[in-house]
Amino acid sequence: MIAKIITSIIFAGTIQGFVFGFVYLFSKKYKGIHTFYLTSLIIAFSYNNLQFVLSDAGIISGRRMYETFYIPVGSLIPVFVYFYVLVFLDPSRKIGKKLKLLYIPFFIFLSLIAIPYKIEAILGTLEPHYNTYRFLNGIQSSFSLLYTLALILMSFITVVRFKKRNLQEQHLKIVPSDLELKWLQNTLFILFVLTCFWAFALINFFSDPKLEFYFRFLWLGLSFAIYYLGHFGIYKYGITKDRKKIREATHRSVSYAIQEKTKPKNDHIAVLKTILVDEKRFLNPNLSLEMLAEELQLSKSHLSRIINTELGSSFSEYINSLRVEEAKMHLQNPEFSKYTVVAIGLEAGFSSKTTFHTVFNTNTGSTPSQYRKDAIN
Repeated sequence: MIAKIITSIIFAGTIQGFVFGFVYLFSKKYKGIHTFYLTSLIIAFSYNNLQFVLSDAGIISGRRMYETFYIPVGSLIPVFVYFYVLVFLDPSRKIGKKLKLLYIPFFIFLSLIAIPYKIEAILGTLEPHYNTYRFLNGIQSSFSLLYTLALILMSFITVVRFKKRNLQEQHLKIVPSDLELKWLQNTLFILFVLTCFWAFALINFFSDPKLEFYFRFLWLGLSFAIYYLGHFGIYKYGITKDRKKIREATHRSVSYAIQEKTKPKNDHIAVLKTILVDEKRFLNPNLSLEMLAEELQLSKSHLSRIINTELGSSFSEYINSLRVEEAKMHLQNPEFSKYTVVAIGLEAGFSSKTTFHTVFNTNTGSTPSQYRKDAIN
């Protein structure tokens, strides 16, 4: 009974994955390199589940499955994961020819194992070589497992290096927020855990083929991963798309802070305002007092005292006030009503949805959504 329930959930998740994948893949609304690798990953997961769950459910025998529609997507999935991470971190990035060499293992297994297996099955010459193909499939599974672990590790390293970068000019380009990076890391962790369970299931299967039921839990986990990627992945894409449109619409030509008329008494503060306001560096969520102090050739403590004395507030309070005014400009503009509040907050320089809501509420006494509603009305 439990096995049937698990199989039903896996099958439902598989169908959902195909629906997610093909809707996003052929929809003009979600067209872009960002979603291409995400939808490719979802479809690959779904196809991988489908070809095994049909066999596990007894709809088709395992041997017949290998003879008909089996494709070694196990060596294709990690490539989609890695490429998705690359374009997630930099939507303008193009996957070059060298990186595309990562597809080679998939084509090797497809051309040397999967296709010849099917041809021999059609010609009726498979039986003498059946055990050889089983051995080769074992090698293919083991390699795909190690390949997946390697590319997930590379993806983790890529994200960590990205976070450590000193993005002085982050205000000039759209990069993932801390919230989005956290989601990406959580996604990689989920895939890593599933891969570890894959290793556990494979080891048990090699020691005793009767223990293949462990794979059901792997496919069940993949079914939930399909939903997670399909729902939240596209949501993140929608935020990035909104941010791009907001930036294209504003051209960063007008700002609340530029309208300040009081001339600073301190020369350092004058330079600081030029950097923050005229160059719109406050839009960089990674901007810190240390970065500015180094640029102004001052100590961090000295710059902090100057800001407190001249501006009557701390550095973080001043920066957040600029970001709040930037957000208010967008929220009270009817032309921006079609963009999400989260996208507006991130474009104003806040690092996350939570930070945006907290700071905005503290400064205005209202939530961003309520402020937009009141301002537009």
